[in-house]
Amino acid sequence: MPKILDKAVSKIKARGGVDNPYAVAVSAMQRAGNLKRGSLKATKQGAMRGAKSEAWRETHPPKR
Repeated sequence: MPKILDKAVSKIKARGGVDNPYAVAVSAMQRAGNLKRGSLKATKQGAMRGAKSEAWRETHPPKR
């Protein structure tokens, strides 16, 4: 599993209240362009964002 997906799943689990945090994380990551549609493979953007720390990602939003 890509690092960025692992981080997202752990954050959703920590918040609680979701039946399937894995599905929520995959859906959100695919919409954001961090995972390829219909796949669990990271895009180039997702791989780069997964390698960065959370603090770095908060101060450097994705360019659109």
